[in-house]
Amino acid sequence: MIEILVKTIQMLLCLSILVIIHELGHFAFSKMFKVHVEKFMLFFDPWFTIYKKKIGNTIYGIGWLPLGGYVKIYGMNRENQNQKVKIKHNNGFSNTKIANNNIKFYYKSAIKRLLIVSGGIIFNVLLSILIFSGLLFLYGEIKLPTNNLKYGIEFDSLGKQIGFKNGDKILFINDKVIPYFNDISKEILLGKDITIDRMGKIIHVLLKNEQKKMIFDKKEFIIKPRVPPIINDVVKNSLAYKCGLKKNDEILSINSDIVLFSDQIKDILYKNKNKLISILLNRKQQLIKTTCFLNKQGIIGIYLKSFIDMDNIFVFEKHKYSILGSIYHGTIRTFMVLKNQILFFKNVFYIKTKAYKQLGSFFSIAKELPSEWNWEIFWVLTGTLSIWLAFVNFFPIPSLDGGYILFIILEIITNKTISEKFIEKSNIIGFIIISFIMFIMIIWDILKVFFY
Repeated sequence: MIEILVKTIQMLLCLSILVIIHELGHFAFSKMFKVHVEKFMLFFDPWFTIYKKKIGNTIYGIGWLPLGGYVKIYGMNRENQNQKVKIKHNNGFSNTKIANNNIKFYYKSAIKRLLIVSGGIIFNVLLSILIFSGLLFLYGEIKLPTNNLKYGIEFDSLGKQIGFKNGDKILFINDKVIPYFNDISKEILLGKDITIDRMGKIIHVLLKNEQKKMIFDKKEFIIKPRVPPIINDVVKNSLAYKCGLKKNDEILSINSDIVLFSDQIKDILYKNKNKLISILLNRKQQLIKTTCFLNKQGIIGIYLKSFIDMDNIFVFEKHKYSILGSIYHGTIRTFMVLKNQILFFKNVFYIKTKAYKQLGSFFSIAKELPSEWNWEIFWVLTGTLSIWLAFVNFFPIPSLDGGYILFIILEIITNKTISEKFIEKSNIIGFIIISFIMFIMIIWDILKVFFY
């Protein structure tokens, strides 16, 4: 129950930040160009609002439907041009037609209207840059250079199904060098031609849509640097504990099988279950031999070290950034996130990859949030969603910001005013399409709970 509450609060806070910043973009440019904003709403408010208050000439409120928000800009539609509204000035109220025309959206130049409509997208991009820059400034970055993977990569069962083998060293993905291990799994998912060094032999793993389908079906693709089998911890009263195995022991062999890497241990133990096993260890440069009878489950009771615990073997690059440096790298990261989202979006249209299974509504967002409050993860997700919101709103679909941007650009190019009836009908169709997509996303999220 507490886990659900924490996830729900994080989700609502994340959505609130994204919506407020997006609508603030429209609001700020409207105010800059002296266009009257009638309403500023966090979340939608069909039938009723949770809270509203008029401050100055604008009503600010909170709706009950957390699917977005809006600002109502005066004169956004050219209909009812003679409608009057009371606007408060220093010397009182004015409701003359001239005053109204000066504060109407459609009485402003095309460039000003373009900036007002684009304001939400611009502010979402800036928010993403601000978040990633702040995270880099506060936490810095720890990266593992790909050329420091001296033993290659360990793949999960899915990776092996696709065509990889433990120990493979990735040289190129789509003929591009991937400088850091942190980016490899993502680049594999988005790539097609992976060039690898397999025990000195150069081979190519070609990812077809069928292989990508396997990744999207499983929803997880785990890779990690291959490491030697060094014990990190021994479970108390376990078989390993009774046999005298200790932390920092390196396992050299089990029976007649030489052990070079951690990923070999599980298979060797399984093969020797219900048998007497002899284990050869390297303990502080001394050879230690011990024997014990392995149970029928093939479980000995040890935890092996991961690459994170082996900074004596793997050389990590630790970066701390100045304010200017964090802004520069935060901007780069923002657009790298956007690039990856666009590449993922392309995969959605290849039905065979089944990438569409990864799409979802705010329920999917909630699932990505940690069950315990973690500000770093929260802000990474918020920054990622902010640039995604900017990208989606740029689509030239009527009723989205991109639809209005398209109409204004056409007006600038043709030097002709687009019919108000055409814009109105297009917006209605666009709204129906967007609403239908959102409805399908919610239903899809609910179905995934039961079927995936």
